[in-house]
Order: sequence, then structure tokens, then C-alpha cells
Amino acid sequence: MRSRKYGFFRHYRKIKIEGTGLAGFVNKCMKNGIFLRNIRWKDPVESSAEVSGDDFDAFRKTAGHSYKLTVTGEGGAIPFLRSLRSRISAIAGAFVLGAFIFYQSLFVAEIRIDGYRSISEEQLRHVMSEAGLFEGARRQNNYNAVKSALYSEFDNIAWVGIHEAGKMVEVEISESSDEREAEPADETPVDIVAARSGVIERILPLQGEALVKNGDYVNKGDVLISGTLEYQSTDYSRGDGFFYRYSHASGEALAKTPRRLTYYIEKNVRVKEPTGRHIPGIYVKIGDFEVDTASWFSRFAASERREKMLIDAVRPLPVRIGVTRVDEVTIKESHRDMNRLSDMVDAAVRQYARENFGSDSAIADHQIDYTESAGVIRADVLLEVLEDIGKEKVIKIKENEEKEKAGAGAQAGSETAE
Repeated sequence: MRSRKYGFFRHYRKIKIEGTGLAGFVNKCMKNGIFLRNIRWKDPVESSAEVSGDDFDAFRKTAGHSYKLTVTGEGGAIPFLRSLRSRISAIAGAFVLGAFIFYQSLFVAEIRIDGYRSISEEQLRHVMSEAGLFEGARRQNNYNAVKSALYSEFDNIAWVGIHEAGKMVEVEISESSDEREAEPADETPVDIVAARSGVIERILPLQGEALVKNGDYVNKGDVLISGTLEYQSTDYSRGDGFFYRYSHASGEALAKTPRRLTYYIEKNVRVKEPTGRHIPGIYVKIGDFEVDTASWFSRFAASERREKMLIDAVRPLPVRIGVTRVDEVTIKESHRDMNRLSDMVDAAVRQYARENFGSDSAIADHQIDYTESAGVIRADVLLEVLEDIGKEKVIKIKENEEKEKAGAGAQAGSETAE
């Protein structure tokens, strides 16, 4: 016979019993060994009692279709533990949800840029991305590195403001204005002299007198457009000697100037050839957590990695999921193709021109000489650059005035001798 000592402690049900002859039903339960407790009579056709969980099936069978049974409650250790488990699950779920919300708040979900005019948004985003600010990146305590990168890359940015609004980062750009107040004309007497040596292609004086002509070779420092005009006075009160008039010389002095560049390039080029062996994998990155199964199993001495992203999202949490493939390759060396070498040098020259020449300069011609040595090819480049070589040089007026006075004194002495 089964033990009923802990039946009510483990589990019991509160039952509402409806029907006639309730006293006889209770007696029948007692005869069948069904223990009831806390029997309460509400009226002749309704009562309530507590029955242990072990006896509930026998109790329901004894009632049959003669009585209506309604479970109004449960008690005991088993329901308590079941309730506690559901509460723990709810608490754990709330904790996980809170942790998820907090974790995804650590990342930048959106970047909004305002105030730019001459700079494209793509250029700004590229520079900020290299400095560590992009959608899906971790939020930073300060963005001084991003500001410094923008100031360094774009000379026309006058001010950068970066602040956070939740998970959104707002970037405000202020560009320096090209509209400047009209400045009074500079009357400082100057000559236009050559900033570097070259052959004059075109000389166009706007103010002053040109001292060179097209085709002349000039050295650095030679006067191209003079701001000093020598003239003979017609005012007989001053004498008929020679005097000087000074002006702020200006104009254009286009010349072909030489530039020499040298590039060193490896003679042999390394070529990767696939062996046919590969390892497929799955790449998953959620926030800072990253898994790349292909890298776990890859033991190739040399390899190439390819990936295709299937999911790339930043909201509500930065998530990247894709498939990867690591291909084994062998590295072989071969002699560099001279045609490809010429293209590389031409690209390097164009890059040099973009970084060092202004809008008023251009490459007129260039010549490349190659010299081979052990493992290295040397490319000597001679550029012929068409540029404005004129620069201002202030005229020392006092020296000219002394010469003028000396000339006038000599003339006066001659007249007296006569």
C-alpha cells in the first residue's frame, strides 16, 4: 500500500463539489480510502474540500457523473517549485533581455552628417571609418581621433562637432568660406622673380615690364617682370636725368621646369597559384564576439581567404553572418613584366603630380630610364613640368634712390664744367 504520509505536503488540490447527497459522497470516499481535509459545507448542494494529488484520480472516479468537480486551487511543494521555476525563467529572461539591450546600446547604429558643402558624404564617411567611427562600431568616450583625421584630410574644414544622441552619432561640419572681403590693392613695390630654373613658355605681365621673352632660359632668382620703371624727366626744374617709378608687379610666367624622381621596384613578382585544396567555413560576428570556423581548421602554409556576407546589419545589434573559404596556394616568383612595370611607374608619377602640383601646373612630358641590379629595378624619371614659376620679391627702394641721386649729381657737375 502506498504511503500517504507526505501526500498533502507534496501536492493537493482544492475542489468545489456540487450536487445532491454530498454527505453520502464523502462517506463513499472514506470507504475507498480517499482522504479529504478542510471539508466545508456552503449549502446542501455545494461544499469544498482538499484532496491530495495522489488521490485525485480516484476521487474523480468516485464522483463519476453524479457530481460536478471544479479545481479552485493547488498547494504543496510540487506546485510551489513549479511556480518558482517559472518565476526564475521569467527573471532570467528579463535579465537576458536587459543585458541584450545594454550590450546593443554600446554600438553606433546610425551616423548623421550635416553642414558639408564642397566635400561629399562618401569622402567624410571613408575618413571617419578609417579613424574608427562607422555604423556598427563601438561607441567611444571621445572622438578626438576622428576630428583630427577630418582636419588632416580636408583643409577647408574649419570646425567639427561630434556628439551622441542615444545610439545615433551626429557629426556637424563647418567649411571655411571662400567668400572674402575685398582687400585694398597692395602697393608694395615688388618684382616677379623665378622660383626655380626653367625655359619660359609664356610671359604675360599685368603690371610692370617683362624682362624675358618666350624661349629664354632663366635661373632661380632671375627677374621676370620688373616693378621698377626707369624714365627721363621732362621737368627741367628737376633736370633731365633719369628717375625711377616703382609698382607692384604682377603677371603670369609659365615655364617648363625639370623634376627628377627615382623609384625602386623588385625585379621579381610573387604569384599565388591555387593548389585545389580548400576549407569551407562559416563566419559569425555579433558585437565583439567573432567566430570563423575556417580559420580554426586551416593549417595551410600559404592561403587566400574569400568571404560572402549573407547578413550584414547594425540594428538592433551589429551582426555579420557569411560563408568563407580558405584556399591553399603556392607562392612562385617570376620576372616582372616590363609593360606592367611601365604602368606602375606611370601611376606613381600621376600620384606624385596629384600630391605636389597645383591646378596651374601640369606635366608636359616625361622620360623614364630603367636600370637593373641584383633583385631591384631602378626607374629614373625626368619630368618636364609646365608651371607658373613667378614669385614676388620686394624691391629695396633706398638703394635705387641713392643711385638716382648719384646720377643727378654727376650730371650737375658736367653742366658746371661747361
